[in-house]
Amino acid sequence: TIVHHSLRSYTTLWIYMQKEEMLAAFCLPSAAREGRASFELRQVPLPTIKDLPNGTVLIKSIALSICGSDLWGKGGCGEWRRPTDYLRTHQSTCGGTGHEAIGEVVEVVDPCRFRIGQRVVAMSSAYVQAVGSIRAAFERETGEKADVLPKQGAFAQYFVSHDCVCIALPTDDSISSGFDPLWFVAAQPLGTLIHACKKLGSVMGKTVGIIGQGQNGLIATQLIERLGAKRIIALDILEDRLECSRRFKATHTIISSTDPSKIGEIKKKVLDVTAGEMCDIVIDAVGHQGNTIDLCASLTKHAGTVLLFGLPPAKDEKGFTIRSPDFRRNIKYVCSHSPDMETFELAVDFLKQGRFDPGLLFTHTQPFKRFPEAYDMVNNYKNGVIKIILTFD
Repeated sequence: TIVHHSLRSYTTLWIYMQKEEMLAAFCLPSAAREGRASFELRQVPLPTIKDLPNGTVLIKSIALSICGSDLWGKGGCGEWRRPTDYLRTHQSTCGGTGHEAIGEVVEVVDPCRFRIGQRVVAMSSAYVQAVGSIRAAFERETGEKADVLPKQGAFAQYFVSHDCVCIALPTDDSISSGFDPLWFVAAQPLGTLIHACKKLGSVMGKTVGIIGQGQNGLIATQLIERLGAKRIIALDILEDRLECSRRFKATHTIISSTDPSKIGEIKKKVLDVTAGEMCDIVIDAVGHQGNTIDLCASLTKHAGTVLLFGLPPAKDEKGFTIRSPDFRRNIKYVCSHSPDMETFELAVDFLKQGRFDPGLLFTHTQPFKRFPEAYDMVNNYKNGVIKIILTFD
């Protein structure tokens, strides 16, 4: 169906036009008063893309996943993101902060790069507005501010995106045997880690420590192994995650701790593994609040590198400091955020070509209608969860 409206044309899938409402996740403000983050599902009107820039698309979700940045959580070094901060920022956002998504294009504002029914990796409008490189791509393409889009996360049956921040997926018959097409939802987190690893230069023959072995730490472990590191030392507070690290080819695993007084004990273990050399590079895949950044620096040799991948403290919380001994050892701190779309396209290529195996990441699959329970499972490390796929009927 082609519909003309206000000098723009948009194409829509007729089946989609029969729907008036969708299911979407919202933060529960009441949970903040109890010191936790929680979600509920609500029936809300379908988003409209009428009068939005050419190339705007409406996506029907096929699969979603929950990123560590979607959690207020405990992280690897204590409760570092308060639920009050998360809920105050995002409680009114339909679809929360969801941004790991694949879906089907059901409506477009023409002209558009994609056809109705095409499957894509899609960045939600809230992600476009929040991530500088993606916002810039949208604004260059359209000549309009990203805030023209309705703010919506991807934790929903439908969400708004734009063709310049979507990547076409291959058809099922062109995917290698044994690869589940739903695994393309890993393209977004994989892209962020490819972006981070680019900042390190060659790791061939080097010793790399990776603190935190959730989804992003495990992706980093596999990438660093394939880039030729001599030693990969994985650290986490959970033994079941270190078991995954070994399957992802970590050469050594060490139980970490949230207790700052244990830094010396952990450092001794790394000294033993490295014959006193310590790490050339340490990657923070937890969240670089004070305890984590201190541990990263303590495990790094003189003039080594600390890659800060995890999220920093919230705006109204105490920031981290660089300790004087680490300053004098010339530790180099490298930040990683805001990959560009070309990096996400490379991630899709890695998956399509079988150059990265996401199968071990996905430990659970749940229907989206059970999103509140799925979020609770991931946020509280229940049932051995590493990464979850949320599916739709």
